[in-house]
Amino acid sequence: MIEMTPEAQTRFERYLTRMRSALRGSAVEAADVEQNVREHVDVALASTAAPIGIDRLDEVLEQLGPPERWLPEDEQPWWKRVASRMSSGPEDWRLAYTTFGAFALGLFLLPVGFGLVFLICAFLLARAEHELLTARGESLGARRWLVLPAIWTMLLGVAMLLLVAPVMALASIGLSDGNLQFVHGVPHTQPETLERVRIETGYIAACAGAWWLVFSILLVFLAKPLRTMFLPVTENLGRKHALLLALIGAMVGAIGAVLLFAIP
Repeated sequence: MIEMTPEAQTRFERYLTRMRSALRGSAVEAADVEQNVREHVDVALASTAAPIGIDRLDEVLEQLGPPERWLPEDEQPWWKRVASRMSSGPEDWRLAYTTFGAFALGLFLLPVGFGLVFLICAFLLARAEHELLTARGESLGARRWLVLPAIWTMLLGVAMLLLVAPVMALASIGLSDGNLQFVHGVPHTQPETLERVRIETGYIAACAGAWWLVFSILLVFLAKPLRTMFLPVTENLGRKHALLLALIGAMVGAIGAVLLFAIP
């Protein structure tokens, strides 16, 4: 047995105690593992002059890893497996777990106003994860469940900003007090009759259709930067989606025109 200083001996016994506690109730024999650990420490410190100090012992124990590592991964609690992967797992998995953590925290803090910052961070981490794997020639695989929610959320937010916000702005201008009469001659003081509902619905539909037609043209030029920004979700984004948006815009605009002008 290697002679150690009292501090080093105490540290070593604490390591073994944690190891026994981690293995309690598992299929692994704690006595066998302890013997292997002691033999490894003896061999590693054989060339070191006695008594062994705590600093030299820590170097050997660090090489062995934490005491809990002797417990097979499939017998560890799920939260320990997650923590282990985040602290010592492959870089791509650690990045994936960090991405999902930032995403979950962002959703939790969204009502108080700070969530958007974490959602943006999660999106950037998700893109970094995808770029890292692409450079290696690998796919996301199971990591997609941790990475893609952040990208999808940001994509939906940008889509709402580009497709819905302008329509709401146009509708607000056209339907605000004093402007509704320019649409169909209905004063804004008129109660919520079916006539007014028809006109307002038609105006909103006409605004949406007109803007989506305009944006479908812009999408032809914006498809490449948008596709690059939100990979891999937008990997297939192209002109066919611009055409689809134009068709939807034309149909919605036609419905709006019918409600505004064709129905007496």
